[in-house]
Amino acid sequence: QAIFGSRRCLRSGERVGARRVPGGKAMPLTFNFGEENRPELFEGKPKTPVTLISGFLGTGKTTLLKHLLENQDGVRIGVVVNDVAAVNIDSQLVRRYEKGLVEVAELQNGCVCCSSADDLFSAVQNIVMRSKEYVFEHIVVELSGVGEPEAVKKNWAIGLECTMPVALRTEVKRVITVVDASTFGQDWLDTRQAQERNEQVQGDRHDEKNKARLENVGQLLAEQVEWADVVLVNKIDMASPQELDTTIQVVSALNSRASMLQASHGKVAPRDALPEVPRGLKVVEGGEGEGFAWSQTSSSLTVRLFIEPSVKGRDIDFKVGPRTLRLGIRNRASPRLEGRLAGELRDVDEAMFEIEGSSASGEPRRCAVAALEKRRPGMWPALWDGSSATPSSAPPAASTSFCAGFGRGCGNPDCSHEGHQSRTKEMPNNRAQERFGIHSFTFQSRRPFSGARLEKLLKSWPTPRKQLFTLEELAASPVEQDAHSDMSVGETLRPVLRSKGFCWLDSEPLRQHLWAQAGKTLDVRPGDWWWAALDKEQLKFKVTYPGVEADYKMAKKEKWDKDVGDRRQELVFIGGPDMRERDIVPLLEACILTDIELKEYEDRTRQLKVPNDEFHVNGLLKNLGASEDQIAEINEKAEKSREEERSRRKQDREETDFLRSLGVRKGLGGRGR
Repeated sequence: QAIFGSRRCLRSGERVGARRVPGGKAMPLTFNFGEENRPELFEGKPKTPVTLISGFLGTGKTTLLKHLLENQDGVRIGVVVNDVAAVNIDSQLVRRYEKGLVEVAELQNGCVCCSSADDLFSAVQNIVMRSKEYVFEHIVVELSGVGEPEAVKKNWAIGLECTMPVALRTEVKRVITVVDASTFGQDWLDTRQAQERNEQVQGDRHDEKNKARLENVGQLLAEQVEWADVVLVNKIDMASPQELDTTIQVVSALNSRASMLQASHGKVAPRDALPEVPRGLKVVEGGEGEGFAWSQTSSSLTVRLFIEPSVKGRDIDFKVGPRTLRLGIRNRASPRLEGRLAGELRDVDEAMFEIEGSSASGEPRRCAVAALEKRRPGMWPALWDGSSATPSSAPPAASTSFCAGFGRGCGNPDCSHEGHQSRTKEMPNNRAQERFGIHSFTFQSRRPFSGARLEKLLKSWPTPRKQLFTLEELAASPVEQDAHSDMSVGETLRPVLRSKGFCWLDSEPLRQHLWAQAGKTLDVRPGDWWWAALDKEQLKFKVTYPGVEADYKMAKKEKWDKDVGDRRQELVFIGGPDMRERDIVPLLEACILTDIELKEYEDRTRQLKVPNDEFHVNGLLKNLGASEDQIAEINEKAEKSREEERSRRKQDREETDFLRSLGVRKGLGGRGR
């Protein structure tokens, strides 16, 4: 069974190893997935874009997915879902299946979340490998209600570093988060665990390793919005004007860089939701030009030159090469096909044309037909390579069943495709600030917090008493309070909508602490070790983990201080118009160690070291997500293997000694030594 989670990249039966070069530098783990999956074979080739659809159950993810499938305009889409039955495949979708335009894979474990990368990768790879000759232009993955898009994207990056075949052929290009405008305010203040909120809707069950399911509903809702490239505010027909306005303002404040779409029943134009199809990936099955038509399969190319009844076979000008084609009528400029093909042909010496059809009424149009074989299986993006075709045979327009604007922006006001006639409304990124004064600031410091004073501040944090969040909650109380009272601290912090970031505490100086506040939830919990706290050997060991070296380089480049390394306070605050940086910053600065406290802290922590528990094989396995039982089983097998090797060597020595006692010397060499 494969082991691949948020930091996993080990698979049984595959070559894997970590090595050291002279000087003691640790090299990353290396992998081999077979000759056909060598990374150099994919260099410069377009990858199929993967879109992740996240959001709580009941927000309309499946409805959006079904709408995209019903309006894909001839584009081939692969889909990964938790439950195929939930997509409610009707006769219209069945016809698309029969044409090979849609492929749906169901997850065996029934949940796409951070710890089920094996199942997700397997499902996506099954789709990709089934369509190697006729690739999909899009793959859409519906995450579970507690799915973490960020973790899935990180798994893909790790998979690429490990040269996993699916990561070489695909990449996560977009995250769409679907929110329900009619329940957003209620979910924002929901303090239940996310798994309870999602299971209540459809009884969904999740991987026990998934940590997001244990987060509060409001906290996970904020994170899903922050991870998105596109936020779909759905069910606007069921939301009151106040609920819709609250949803739009909060979403804009949490993620100003994301595009925002509004919809009822998930009805959005596919080109607005899905990413652009990479150049060279989009294929068409055929097309027409002036006096000719062409079509293709993954293995063949057929061209037809339309001719008059008087044209005979001897009048046809036909010549074909591995990458060139000429088909026309002698001594005529048109109709004519001539140019460099988009791909390579085989058996060109045996290529022939035939005359088909007749001039009789009701018979097919008369034409010269050439059926050619492709050298390598696969769909070409067009007939010509786009640079050498003659004017009379310029690359033809796509067939009428395909709108070239899908996923790229049509730009044609006369386009008749249903999805292009009505465009969903996209909200300006700065709307939250312009309309309601929602703004943000960042608090930074290179000194640790006093854990005791920070705890006191956090206990004074105001908690909304209502069950439904509205924008009025961000307004501070007009009543002035004593500057030193807990009430004044609460009123100062009340306009804060969201805060998050990294903390450095004197009580746990070697670890990062992650600050996260949304709705009624405020949480400061231990995270990973500070990079600066690791010694050289620990650092060498850790950067061999797949996906970790890039994080370290980023920290060295962007977050490093010559005295304290990456240790820091970095907290972002987002709030309403009454949130004042000049009032909040002093509250945080009061928690920072004074000069005297800092000197005592440095003396106290100078000899502290990060324990070596996780910086060996067992620690690596634990960080890769293996359970204690799995680690024990692996160690047991390793010890058994070592014991077998010792027994084999002992037997070799005994046999060698016996042969030598008989006077045998030749051929023994160093055996048994």
